[in-house]
Parts: sequence; structure tokens; C-alpha cells
Amino acid sequence: MLIKNQKSIVASMAAIAALLLLSMPPAYAVPSFGRQMGMECSGCHTVFPELNSFGRQFKLRGFTLGNALDDKKFPLNLPLSAVVVGSRTMASNTNTPGAMPEEQFPRDAQTVLQTAGLYYGGKIAGNFGALVQYNYDGIEYTSKIEMADIRYANSTTFGNGKDLIYGVTVNNNPTLSDVFSSTPMWSFPHLMSDVALMPNAATLVDNTLFGQVGGVGAYGYWNNLLYGEVAFYRKATNGLLRPFSSGIDIGNVVDGYAPYWRLALQRESGPHGFMVGTYGMTADVFPDPSMPFGATDRFKDLALDGQYHYNVGDHILSTHATWIREKQDWNASFPLGMTSNASATLNTFRADAHYFYKRQWGGGIQYFSTRGDADATRYNTGEAVMGSATGSPNTQGWMLDLNYLPLQNIKLGARYTRYDKFNGESTNYDGMGRNARDNNTVFLYGWFLF
Repeated sequence: MLIKNQKSIVASMAAIAALLLLSMPPAYAVPSFGRQMGMECSGCHTVFPELNSFGRQFKLRGFTLGNALDDKKFPLNLPLSAVVVGSRTMASNTNTPGAMPEEQFPRDAQTVLQTAGLYYGGKIAGNFGALVQYNYDGIEYTSKIEMADIRYANSTTFGNGKDLIYGVTVNNNPTLSDVFSSTPMWSFPHLMSDVALMPNAATLVDNTLFGQVGGVGAYGYWNNLLYGEVAFYRKATNGLLRPFSSGIDIGNVVDGYAPYWRLALQRESGPHGFMVGTYGMTADVFPDPSMPFGATDRFKDLALDGQYHYNVGDHILSTHATWIREKQDWNASFPLGMTSNASATLNTFRADAHYFYKRQWGGGIQYFSTRGDADATRYNTGEAVMGSATGSPNTQGWMLDLNYLPLQNIKLGARYTRYDKFNGESTNYDGMGRNARDNNTVFLYGWFLF
């Protein structure tokens, strides 16, 4: 039975809501941005964190629009804000042969302070601005840089007087710099449970380098039509990029520089907004993070994405999709016996749709799928819960997210995740009797910005 204790769920949701509603500040956007611009959330967002047309312009112009340090309003308009996230995650089944529930599901069915963070968001000086967030992780009890995006931006005219915004960004995750809601960093579900089980396989560009790299990129946005970016990332464990490391245990160590690129074509017509694009990266990665030398494996990621937004009156509708294909060449791992294949492919597809009424009631639904070549050595670890008896990375399922926003910068949510397949199979996927549906979860959360 998925929901084991309905009274416990209601009590948890009420506790989270009470905690977050103790204070009722003005409904600004990322609040330091809102104070900088004198605008509410709806000025830059459909429903946070999705950006509307003006929000994309604000980010591309380096977070520098407005006056962040007006002496008449100092210190109330300092570009500092905070975030608090409380949550509770409940798995369908925490009992499985060969596994210890307290090890595999250590915080299941507990109400936790998932995140408490402080961030600088706004102008630094002149054409320089930043969004830098520092978090306390209430699950791991650690503090780290969550994200950093520091920019220089300017504009000129190019091609028959058409506006060209251009800039430079220094950030700590591929796709963090993006302004659309279909690339991995900003895509649905926006907020993930830090307690729920996650499948074994993910492509490199799909947030698996988050906090492990730092990079420098150049971008341009022409005539509100064409967006392009080129960036180069390297490991952020030492040197000038050290401040951009999240401080987490390094799971991937990039050798040298990993190029990332992005191209998107968008069109706006009244309340309608369309975008189609492509992005990708190539990286050489050491097979053992503790031994960053010698031969490397190569990953080549190519992605297509798109989005549609409709925003008029009380109604907001948005849809997004992304498809990522990764070519894996195990040039180092295969000779060491760490993989069964010399090369492989991994494909990820996600599509979602959202609707909100008066920016207060709404939610979204997503279909997700990951498929790739079976690899008994890499995926069939023999472990309960996280192992794959068939050596397959294939996973697919659905998410349903329901939201209530009592204020524009407070989001209360209830999410149900259903797995039709997990780590290769629907039934007995780990070889010890665990089924994909056992990993279905209910995730309750309160997301508060101030």
C-alpha cells in the first residue's frame, strides 16, 4: 500500500505549511531580484522558477537591471535572499530481502529540513551581476555552494539594427546558465527529493557534473530570436575554480577541458512562446575519481529540446521536452574490467506539461524514460534495491505534482512518482524480489523564498 498512514501525511503537510507561513513577506520574485527591480514574481516568472520573456532578458543582461544599492533604500535592497525547504518522502515499500531499511531508506517517512540557503542575487557593479547560492543540506548535514553564475553582460545592435545581448558567464554546472525551462538544470520537477531512490544511470550533461566542475562561457541573444552559447568546463577541485566546487564527494573527474554548446531558436506571438533547441558536451573522465591520471573514458552528449508557454489572464500553460543521447567510449574502464562493453549508448527522454490558475493553484505531469545498452559489470552489482539483475539501465515512469501558492514566493507541493520500470525490469529488478513499483514515492514539500 503506497500511502501507509494518511493521518501522518496530513500532519506532515500541515507542519510544513505552518512553518513556512509564520512569516508573510511581500510576494517578490527571487526576492533580491524583486527588491532590485521593484517587481513581483510575475514580472520575471510564470510560476517560479520558470522564467517568462522578461525574466530571460533579466538573466541574459547579467542580473544587472535596476539599482541594487540605492542609498535611499539601503540596507533593505541588499541583493541577499534566503530559501528554506521542508519535506517528507515516503516510499511504497522499504522492506526488501537482503537490504537493511535503515541503510537504504535512512530518512524515509521523516519530516526534514531539506535545505536552508542564502544567496546573492543581483548587480555587483556596472555590467557585472551574479546568482550565487550557499546551502545547508539537512539530509547530509553539510554546507556547500549549491550554484554559482557570475556574469558580465552588455548589448549592441547587429544586422539591420537588431538588438544583440552578449556576455560572459562563470558557473559551476552545464545548463545552469540557460534561460529556458527544458534543459536539465531548470527542468521539471525543479525540486527533487533528497531522500528518494534514484536509478543507476544518467547522462553526463544531465546534472551529474553539478558542483564538480567550473566553467567559463560566452553567449549571445539576437533579436529576441536566436540564443547561442559556448563554454568550457574543468574540474573545480583546485586552482581558480576551487570556489565553484560544491564540496561534495567527487563522482566524476574531468580530464582537461570539457566543451559545452547551446543553440536555441525562439518565437513569441502575443501570449504564445515557442522554442526549439539543441545542446551538448564532450568530456574525458577518469574511471576512478581517486586516481585522476592515465587513460580516460569519453562521453559525447547530444540533446534536442523544446518548450511552449501560454500566459494570458488567470491562465498559465507550459510544456517542455528534452531528449539526450550519450555515446560512451570506455577506453579506460573496459581494459580494467570495469565495464562489459567497449562502448555503449544511453538515451534519456522527458516530457512535461503544467497548468496554473491565477498563479496559485496548479501542477504538472511528466513522463520520463532512460534506455541504454545492458552492461552486467557496470549495473549488475549484486546489491539489493540498487542492483540490476539484468545489467540493464532502463527506467521509465511518471510524475504528478500538485501545487498551492498562498503567496507568489511560497510553494506547497505534493508529488507522486510511479515507476513502471526501474534499473532494467518491472518485477524482481534486483534479483532479490524487489519490484519497480516498490520505489514509488509520495513527496510533500514546502518551498519558501524570502
